[in-house]
Amino acid sequence: MLGPKLRLRGNGSMRRFLLVAAALAGSGVASATDVAVCTDQGRLVIELADRQAPKQVENFLRYVDMEYYSGTVFHRVVSGLIVQGGGLDRNLHGRPTLSPVANESGNGLRNERGSVAAARGQDPNSATSQFFIDVGDNLDLDDVSGHGYTVFGHVKQGIRVVDAIGHLPTGASGPLKSEVPMPLVVIHSIARLDDSALDALPEQGREAALKQKIAEAGAAGDNGALLRWIGVYRSTCGPTEPLIAVAEARAALAQNDRRRAVFVLEEYFATAQRGDPAYDDALALYRNALPESSQSAVQPIPDCVAPVAPEIPHGATAATDQMVAGQARVKAFVASGQTYIECIDRVADDKGRATQERNTAIVEHNRMVGEMERLAGDFNAQIRTFKARQ
Repeated sequence: MLGPKLRLRGNGSMRRFLLVAAALAGSGVASATDVAVCTDQGRLVIELADRQAPKQVENFLRYVDMEYYSGTVFHRVVSGLIVQGGGLDRNLHGRPTLSPVANESGNGLRNERGSVAAARGQDPNSATSQFFIDVGDNLDLDDVSGHGYTVFGHVKQGIRVVDAIGHLPTGASGPLKSEVPMPLVVIHSIARLDDSALDALPEQGREAALKQKIAEAGAAGDNGALLRWIGVYRSTCGPTEPLIAVAEARAALAQNDRRRAVFVLEEYFATAQRGDPAYDDALALYRNALPESSQSAVQPIPDCVAPVAPEIPHGATAATDQMVAGQARVKAFVASGQTYIECIDRVADDKGRATQERNTAIVEHNRMVGEMERLAGDFNAQIRTFKARQ
């Protein structure tokens, strides 16, 4: 979903941008939802048009609340016109999306400089997660009999961040043939602003105070409060903290929000080192977060060959030589499994590979460890049965 195909045209005036911002404030949007976008280039705040584009805002916030945007990138820049992101990861691979939402382009909001609009395909009602920010005035994208591009917010703070992204050189990269900014600009998170929570904290030492709130909520087992304070922490664009990511994933799982846990952990794996103390906990949480259908079968990993589990002799009926042969087969399987795990771990740790491929390797690591443990446990049980016959 690459959004609008734009005609090159001159930028509109800042005066017109200020007028549209004033119009939005006067129409009741001033009290609407604000979100903070944390990027490699800096922080920006988007004020959402809850009243004028309720369906699109609701859709956008669903992605925000599940941490979908963490680790996505601004993957498209049309100089002087738009910057676009919200659907591709660092390797320019698409993420799964929710169902598309209805077009709301006839809501009176314009594609003026600083506006935030929903990207879509040829179908006017095909918008999902991707959005673009108007760097210039793009009035030809406005409503034409319900076929325009829905504006659902505007940049309240940080327009210079948008300009910096819009000035990056572009070219071809990965599956995209053009308009990819170089370097890619990563969105580390998008989170709702919670002014009441921030106002309750001191300005000096706010980061430490937030971490303390997170720790207290975790110690109390209050997952709702923990997730709220982590959201507040993310909205400040605080530094990435592996322990906070793992705590968020654990709390999300406790509330049965598997999608949020998956996206949080995928961003963790994209940035954390294998030796990080939280890595093993993150692996276990990730396996629990994935649908069972993703875990049950062997996941193909390029260049790594999974060993096939051998048949285990039945201790109640097998002869001694059959048990000895079975033990040899189990030992050989475990040795091959360890070699296989080393191979897939190299894939999982290779940040040059696609995120989906690395995540598949992580899942397969867990599956293989579980298979080895299961087989060893089953054989030991058969050994006990065999010895009981002697």
